[in-house]
Order: sequence, then structure tokens, then C-alpha cells
Amino acid sequence: MPVINGKYRQYELENGLVVALQNTPTQTIASKLRVNFGSSHEREGEEGMAHFLEHCLVSGGSQKYDTLTADDIRGSFGYFNAFTNLGRTFFVGQMLTKDLETWLDYTSDHTLRPRFDKERVDGERGRVLSEISDTKSNPTHYANQKFNAIFYRGHPKGKFTLGKEEVVKNADFAKISGFHSRGFHPNNMDLVIVGGLPKNIEYLVHQYFGAMPKGENTRKIFPEIKPIQGKKVIHRSAPERYNADNPEESSAQILLASTCPAEPHQDEYALRTMSQILGGDTNSFLFQNMGLKKGLAYNVSTSYSGDYNCGEFNANANVPANRIDEAVDILFGEIERIKTQRVPDKTVDRIKRSAKYNIAKTFESNEGHISAIEMKLDKGFTPEIFMEGYDKVTPERILEVANKYLPDQKKGNYVLYIGDPLKK
Repeated sequence: MPVINGKYRQYELENGLVVALQNTPTQTIASKLRVNFGSSHEREGEEGMAHFLEHCLVSGGSQKYDTLTADDIRGSFGYFNAFTNLGRTFFVGQMLTKDLETWLDYTSDHTLRPRFDKERVDGERGRVLSEISDTKSNPTHYANQKFNAIFYRGHPKGKFTLGKEEVVKNADFAKISGFHSRGFHPNNMDLVIVGGLPKNIEYLVHQYFGAMPKGENTRKIFPEIKPIQGKKVIHRSAPERYNADNPEESSAQILLASTCPAEPHQDEYALRTMSQILGGDTNSFLFQNMGLKKGLAYNVSTSYSGDYNCGEFNANANVPANRIDEAVDILFGEIERIKTQRVPDKTVDRIKRSAKYNIAKTFESNEGHISAIEMKLDKGFTPEIFMEGYDKVTPERILEVANKYLPDQKKGNYVLYIGDPLKK
């Protein structure tokens, strides 16, 4: 499958900034600056600094622009946002082609030469503390934290990225600017721009990002998660799920998780296909049996993910609290089915068609092109490689990976979480 609108071009500035440009026949631009510095780079006593810094950079002004001017500029784009995850901080923009230079100017100055206006920093401090409070006030938060501790066992993927209240409360100018100076350097950044690019795009990128010097390299390879050993069941009381109007109709949550290979891996495509067949859509084994035949679940799903060097298989369903045991048995029964029965060729072909559709749909938007470029930057995958991987999946390969990675109910290696509103 060809890359629609031509292949992107990638190069690197002298200061190490990785640039990827894709021209499309549109009047708009989608852009993303990826800073390879996130919550996993926090040291002890810095938990929450990455997320707080992201807030401060967006609205705290820069050396060139005061906060009010920056507000006006930010509001002139079609879309602007920023977010933080374990390994990166992102600054995302969507705009008319004529506004790209303004976005480059604004984003480079705010990320590389921030002002950290005290009034704005204190305002963002309050917002972040509210965000932490809102999250921790959710009844499921501490259950999620307990599950993460048991499943991830210290792997960064189990980290609470919003951090600790005391860190955010005590983060003064010196701490914020010091944390920023450790990771916000051009050689830790990837700039991806897709759309109706101006002819002088490379000049503009160099003009706004080329002058800043290199710094410490914080691009990170995450540790590989260790396989789960043994069966661990968490059956907790979940009063937040209690149906006061009709207690016997209360809904429980069941979540099954087991470890798998991280991306990229030779079994990845067979795992994705197997997961889709087991619980990926309304034609899946679990939806047909647990949902339609037994009426146990409105939604039931399975998924495979392998990011951050952490491969995991998950199955998730909300079921009647008075039928938990039945639902768990059906879940493992369908897992056993896909481990022992060859799925029809037409079922595998259906999943392949869906994958091809998703790839084609990706290239119908500038944002989709960015996602494809990110996949190439991070994993070396192209759409052609992606489809070759799916084309090699057979019913025999699905049997193979199901038996290698899906757990046995009695003797398997997995974590089973049950949130039960009827448990005393």
C-alpha cells in the first residue's frame, strides 16, 4: 500500500533536532513537537514536575512574549494543546498554512526560552493540584493504583504521572527552571509537520529552532517488564458501583491482565489479530458469547499493547455482580477456545481488511500522517511493513501465540481484578 501524497522527508539540524516534514494537498497544517522528557525522568522528590512544567510552559509566557500576548497567539490557532506521558512532553497545533510560522515562533520560544511568569505559575499550580485532587477523589483511583503495583511491579508504566501534591506545592522558580534545563534541548526533540507546507519550511524550522545549543541527551529506553509469575486475584469491595435502586442489578468490573512481548516483536501482529478475534468487536468470541448469548455484558473487550517496553494483554468487562463467577468462567472458556480451535480463514481475512481500512483512513488527514511518521520514528514501521506483518498472520499462528501468551484459569500467570459492589 503506497503512502498517500508522497513520502515524508526527515533530517536533523546541527543541534540535534529531528525534523520530519510531509507535504499534503491541504490548506491546513498539523504539527507536533515531541520533547523526549517526561514523568519517567523525574528523580525522587520530583514526582509531578513533568506535568506541572508542561502547564507552566503553555501559559507562563516566554522571553519574547508576555502572558497576555501569548494568550492571543495561542487563541489564533485552530487547535493548540499540550500533554505529558512517561517518556515525552508534547505540544500539538493545528492551523491554517499561513499561521505555521507563528506556531513555530510561539512554540520554540515557550519551550526553549520560557518566562515562568509567577502569577501564571501559581495559577497553574492551583489547576494541577485540582487535577490531582479530582483524580484521587475518583473511587476507582486507589484500586487502580493497587492493580498497577501488582501488575507492573515497579515498571515505569505503573507510575502515577500527575505526581505528588507536596512536590507541586513546593515547586518554586529554581526547581521548575532547573527541571526544565535538564531535558528541554533541541537534541531531545522531534518536530513533525504535515500539511500544505510553505516553500521555505526548512528555512523557518532552522530560523526558530536552529540557534539553541545541544544539551544532555534524555532520550530513553525503558526497562522490559518481567513476566507475571503465578495467579493473583484482587477481589475488592466496590461500593461506588452499588445500585441503590436495585442492589441485585449492581454491576461489577472484571479485568484480566497478563504479560506479553513488547513492541516490536515477531509475534506482535498475530497477537493483535488474536486479541481482535477474541474481544475486539461485535463479531468477537467474547461479545457473541458473554454479550449476546448470555446477556452478561453490554461491553466486553480485549486488547494488546506493547509500548514502553511493556507488553500486556487485557480483557475487560462490566458484568452483573451476582454473576461474577459465571462471567469469569466464560472469559477463560473463550480463551481456551481460541487456544484449542483453529479460527476460520475468513475470520483472519476480516481482521486484515479492517487493518487495511485503518491504514487507508490514517492517510486521509494530516493528523493521521503525523501518527504514521511517529510510528516510523519510534519503531521503524512503515505502512508497508505494517501490512506485511498482518499478511503473514494465519490461523496456525493465532493458535501458536494464544498458547504462548494467554493464561490458563487454574495454572496460568495473570492478574485478575474484580470490583464487586456486593462484597462486604
